[in-house]
Order: sequence, then C-alpha cells, then structure tokens
Amino acid sequence: MTANGGFRVVHVFPDSARLSCGPCNAILAIMESQQNHGMDVKGISPVDHNIPAAQCQRIEHLPIREVDFGAADFASTALAARAEGRGAIFHFHGIASRTNQLARKLKQAGIPYVFTSHGQLLYHGFTHGLKKFIYLNLVSRFIRDAGGLHFLTQREADRARYLLPTWRGPLLVHHNLVRVPDPASVRPRSRQELSIPADAFVFAYLGRLHVEHKGLDLVVKAFARIATQANAYLVLVGPDWAGGRQILEQLASQLGCGERVRFLDSQIGEAKWSALRMADAFVSPSRWEACSLAQAEAIGFGLPTILSTGVSIAPEAVERGAALASPLNAAALARAMQQLIENRQLRRSLSELGRQWVLQTCSFETAGACFQEFYQRVLESRPTHSSPVANHPPPAALVASASREPADRKN
Repeated sequence: MTANGGFRVVHVFPDSARLSCGPCNAILAIMESQQNHGMDVKGISPVDHNIPAAQCQRIEHLPIREVDFGAADFASTALAARAEGRGAIFHFHGIASRTNQLARKLKQAGIPYVFTSHGQLLYHGFTHGLKKFIYLNLVSRFIRDAGGLHFLTQREADRARYLLPTWRGPLLVHHNLVRVPDPASVRPRSRQELSIPADAFVFAYLGRLHVEHKGLDLVVKAFARIATQANAYLVLVGPDWAGGRQILEQLASQLGCGERVRFLDSQIGEAKWSALRMADAFVSPSRWEACSLAQAEAIGFGLPTILSTGVSIAPEAVERGAALASPLNAAALARAMQQLIENRQLRRSLSELGRQWVLQTCSFETAGACFQEFYQRVLESRPTHSSPVANHPPPAALVASASREPADRKN
C-alpha cells in the first residue's frame, strides 16, 4: 500500500484553474499541500479562453488537465483510475449541472466523492436557507450522495445540519491554506506613487470589487465618517466586478471623501504583498463569506484587520484576538476603523496574534495529513455513513438559526 493508501485524489475545478481568484487559488493550495504530503493528486479543470490577462495565472506546477466539460466523457474520466488498477476519490469544489452529471457517473461506478463547501452551504436568512434546503433535499442528490464533506469553518459545519438533516458521513473542518511572507522582507509600494502622504493612516481592501457581497459600500460610507479628521486614506485593490469601481467612485464623491480613495487593479505575487505592506490596516466587512483567502492573507501578513459579523471565520478570529468584527452597518464599522487609528497597542496585538493564528491554522505543512485521514475515513465508511452530521432536526430549525444571522441579504 502506498503512502496515500493506494488511491488517487482527483480535484474537480468549477472554473478554470488558470483564473486567479479566491476559490481557484484555494483548490490549488489544497492540491499543493496534498502533493507535498506524498499523495497522488490530479485535477480536471474546464477550458476557458476568455480569462483577462491580468487575472490569468500559470498552473504548470500541478498536474491539472483542462477539458471541455460540455463534451467530456465523464464516464471514462471516472473509471480512469480503475483502468490503472487502483482506486480514486473525486473531490468537488462547486455545485453545477456538470458536477451533478459527473457525480451521477461516479455513483453508478461505485467511486466515492467528497465536497468542499466554499460557502455554498451558507445561507442568509430563513428564505435563503429554505431555498437551499429544498434544493439539497428534494431536487439534487449531489451533496446527499457525497462520501464526506469538508467545511472551511466550524460555524458553517455546525449550521449545515439544518440544511442536511438526514446526511451522515465523515466531516473535515479545515481553513483555507495560505502562505505569507515575512512582512519585514517586503518593500512597501510607494505612497507617493498614489499621492498619499507619508504620515497618513492607510486602510486597504484586497479582492474583487463586488460591492454587495464584500460590503464595500459600507467601507466607503464608514470611511467618509472618519477620513478627514483622521488624515486617513482608503486603497481598494482588485479587479472590477459588475461596475463596482464606478459605483464606489460615485459613492465616495457624493460623500465627500473621493479625493482620499485610491483604486488599484489586480495585484498578483510580489505586487500584492507590496500593496498590503503600504497599508496600516485591512478592512473587509463581507456581508457573507466562508473563509476568504484575502482576509486570511492580510491577517497572516500582520495587518490589523476588521471583518464583519457576517464572515464565518469571524467568531474564531475574534476569540483568538486575531481580528476585530463589526456589525454590518456603517456607523459601527466607522467606530472600529477609528479604534484602530487611535489605539497603537491594539494594532500591535492584532498584528502579532493574527499572524500567529494564521500560521498555525492555515498551514500547508499540516493540511496534507488532515486530508489524507479524511479520505481514509470516507473509504472506510462506505456504504453506510456512520458519523452523524446531525440528529435530524426539522426544517423549522432554520428559523432559529436564521434569526441569529444578519438580515442583510434577501435571496
């Protein structure tokens, strides 16, 4: 038997692996950690020839095959490992018609698969939760037929029992993986280049400019309350999303803080760390989020960070002293931003404890063993899933769960 138990793990990308975005980068990190652990890891990724050059990345360091998901013979793909005289576990990272199609082929062939929820099993309010409950339990068998589930946060794993009251099987809770440099080794981007005074306090955000999802309207509204008196600037780093940059530019102008807001397009590799090194703090109050790579990278890089209570990782981060969490309103967020500006000791504590927390819990070095053990439990638990996810709570439990969630999203 080989080090990985004699099986191959095939990761199924929902989007092109060449797309530099949070979900794809998270999958690449999982694959790398497993490969470093000696596991036989492969990937299949849909072909996409329309990725903007600024968001396209090389993936030659990992064994990933790009295929036309619309025309692919998934039956042959599923049975490829058997043809080699060995077993396979497929690892899905998205829910779509093409993944459902492949999952049905796998089930027919008796090949197990697992699923990582990159936030797909989160819900926001009772109506949203009920829609997901109906889909997962009455429409699609994709999740219910999985051999195991991987969650990025304990909060999402705990709440999944309301969506999947009859699902039973092995669980793994493990954060996204990040690798961050020593801040002292990174040269900060020139503030002069962005017309930012050397003595100003700079807040940074990094990620796509999805206004509603990432709470960027709240960021600008909160920033407008403190910008002038605090000599503060806001740098929003990332690709435009559905006209988000124009929306934010107009909002900042209307609120009188447009001259203190800066925009940078996608920053990859050293340019990303250089942009973060220029900042004094990081602000990312997403309205909903599982375990954002950008948030984990900022915390691990030592930037004092403000999250929102809508972020699934927030309870743990706050408990560990790794970040602040703000309710989803501009007034509360402004108070948290002002607190960081005024309290140097708080910034130092968040920086030190945050970096320590991320290095411990988002480590490439330890993740491979955790995933291998998870896959072994999946294989050993077939065909009867013996580890209960829940004690069959009724759908009405969604009401109590949703009442504890921010009521900011309606679908």
